[in-house]
Amino acid sequence: SKATVSVLYWCLKPLFLFTISYQPMSETKMWTPYEDTPSVLRWGLRARWVLAHPLQRVVFQTFTVGEVVLGVLLFAFLVISAVTWDTKKSGGMASIPLLMTFATAARNSPLTFLFGIPFERRVAYHKMIAIFANLCAYLHCAIAFISRDATDSDNHRKMWSGLCAVGCAAMLGMTSHYTIRRKMFEAFYYTHWFFFTAYIVFLMFHSATTVLIGIGLWGADVIFRNLYMAMFQPAKGAIRHIEGTDIVEVSMEGVKYLPGQYAFIAIPEIGSFQWHPISFSTAPCEGTVARFCIRCGGDWGERLLALAKDSKPGQQHKVLVDGAYGNTSIDIDSDKYKHFLFVAGGIGITPMRSIATAIAEQGRRGRSVQLLETHWSVRDGVATAVPMSAEHGLTMYRTGGGELEPIVGGFAHKVKNGRIDVNEVVREFKEKVEKTEGKVKVAVLFCGPGAMFTPLRLACKEHSSSFVSFDLHTETFEF
Repeated sequence: SKATVSVLYWCLKPLFLFTISYQPMSETKMWTPYEDTPSVLRWGLRARWVLAHPLQRVVFQTFTVGEVVLGVLLFAFLVISAVTWDTKKSGGMASIPLLMTFATAARNSPLTFLFGIPFERRVAYHKMIAIFANLCAYLHCAIAFISRDATDSDNHRKMWSGLCAVGCAAMLGMTSHYTIRRKMFEAFYYTHWFFFTAYIVFLMFHSATTVLIGIGLWGADVIFRNLYMAMFQPAKGAIRHIEGTDIVEVSMEGVKYLPGQYAFIAIPEIGSFQWHPISFSTAPCEGTVARFCIRCGGDWGERLLALAKDSKPGQQHKVLVDGAYGNTSIDIDSDKYKHFLFVAGGIGITPMRSIATAIAEQGRRGRSVQLLETHWSVRDGVATAVPMSAEHGLTMYRTGGGELEPIVGGFAHKVKNGRIDVNEVVREFKEKVEKTEGKVKVAVLFCGPGAMFTPLRLACKEHSSSFVSFDLHTETFEF
């Protein structure tokens, strides 16, 4: 019954990492740290941040401390398998990263629950673990082949089932390449499911039962997500094309989410099996209607744009929502930060706007927000598609042709021509906060193309000192 599912949902939610439903705060209620989380769980969040923040610090290029530590451990598995040169032991070593691969494939991953690893980093963990799992499997296969006993019929069964499993793993890796996922999503989706299913079958014939733990975690996540989506999520939304742009706005009422989160959405009219992670462009404090701004690119995007252009104002379409998911890699829900710097490129402004709006609203309810600035690099009509306000402290950078209107949403903002100089932005922000007494921690939140990330990371590192530190959270994409 619906009541039973509801009870199970609230009991299992902390385990499976669904976000606690957000209830919009009234203007009269004073802000408190972690106010969107039940008080009995707040101590756990504080403890998690103490452990998680060091793991998410970038140390080299885009690699975090956690990824480096995990990479070293996985490499150790590979070395131990090679040194021992034993078929059974190498198989056991190969099972561990394989188990972790399945576990991190779940959208509600244990990595997120234990360490607060954000979505895009969880995907990076999944890829890295899968690569090492394949390497360990290749080594195990080589050891088993060299040490094989031709007279053992059971060994013969394991040999061929193992070879077939390794072949499926190789195909999973090749068909998961970025180019295929980006340009031929349906090919990636269907081949991934086919080889994944075949992989499990061959692993069972191979007696690799340890991986059932990881498969069980993944399967439980799939079942729980679909139950929740079927019972509690709204399935209708309005789809609107924003004139003069290639952006479509999807608005739905009743979706529960937190600032800066995203949800996987699918629109059956253009593809029931094409789920895409889209950030919320609104904040819960703005009302019960959640909005997504989607820049249309690729086959799915083109079909969405055509559907939006053919839709009448206010027309409802079936929209499936899986989520909300995601969290930042820095603790912005506590009173740790009083200074906020948002940097965005193009449509990457959407999650930044959501978080900035929420923090500004919290400031009106007593949160100490001493400085909040938003720097947005934009080259076309995206500027008119995402509404901004004076509380965002907006500076816009025009990088393409055309003109940017200096008054949007009834307020004047700064407009600069040319590309954004993130080093200059960070330097000027540091000069402003240096006037504050004592040590200052600045929360820097970024969403945009990968080309903007590296200079911003270097700028944060260069301008951090014993008195001012810039803690960076990033979400990167290509557009």
